Amino acid sequence: MELRQAIADYVRKSRAVHCEPEQVVITAGTQQGLYLAGRVLLSSGDRVWAEDPAYPGMTAVLDDLDLVTTRVGVDAQGIDVDAAIAACPNARAAFVTPSHQYPLGMPLSMARRNALVAWAQRSNAWIVEDDYDSELRYAGHPFPSMQGLAPSRVIYLGTLSKVLFPSLRLGYVVAPSPLIDAFAGARALLDRHSPTADQHVLAAYMREGLFEAHIRRIRGVYAARRATLIAALERHIPDDVTLQPSDQGMHLLLWLPQRFDDVQLAKSTLADGIVVRPISPMYNAAARPGLMLGFGGFEPEELEAAAIRLRSILDRNRPTRRTGA
Repeated sequence: MELRQAIADYVRKSRAVHCEPEQVVITAGTQQGLYLAGRVLLSSGDRVWAEDPAYPGMTAVLDDLDLVTTRVGVDAQGIDVDAAIAACPNARAAFVTPSHQYPLGMPLSMARRNALVAWAQRSNAWIVEDDYDSELRYAGHPFPSMQGLAPSRVIYLGTLSKVLFPSLRLGYVVAPSPLIDAFAGARALLDRHSPTADQHVLAAYMREGLFEAHIRRIRGVYAARRATLIAALERHIPDDVTLQPSDQGMHLLLWLPQRFDDVQLAKSTLADGIVVRPISPMYNAAARPGLMLGFGGFEPEELEAAAIRLRSILDRNRPTRRTGA
């Protein structure tokens, strides 16, 4: 309960989430929260919306639950709600990353948020909000959570592993009060509960104000690393490779010319000691090649050296243009 109280206090203050501690269910991370939401809210064969491109772990959950998923394209404002309604008007839920779209990085605009909430209320449907990277915005104030706009229709998912350390494996679900027993029951079926020792330590860490101080510190650290990587890429990356605009998170996205195979390129970079993630497999349709570059765990000199090596790898793997006879 101490951890649930600390999380409720934190998300009320930092994310404008409307909740009481009794609405918080501790999970082993966002992935488990996604699975719980699908299991509690939906049945096999139900229709849902998901972003395109999307987090592969989320689409894997939807497939495992035997849901019929309509993938909806995103633009500069995030998921296109009108297109989603036109493509699948009878969806039972929408799975979204409104704070920082994964993997492209834009936040869902206020107009789209209002449209999504209006659809959920009108259709008696659910919004599953993965509040991905909400703590790490480097310019301006973050949007408040969608849960604050419609607490009775939104399942809010958060994680503590991302901003503390990945092996912690602690996250949380904030569910509407009528669903708490169902979520708690489904959670108990998976693995009873997360380690209680970790929960007590984290509750004290949050209660004493150390967690919020940590967030402020890492925001400055990651902002500096992000600026370093952007500057290095601008110096070293070819003109036909472009950087996706984004002002938050722990990764950058590079768009490649259409003739590149980003999956093969990621294998080449791995062989050269650099880990990147290809973007095209995250699309359902109209895939676009690109690379996700993480910067959170690296010093400035490492990021500079990696940008130089990436340029060399791009040059070595550049497809040759075919010429006419």
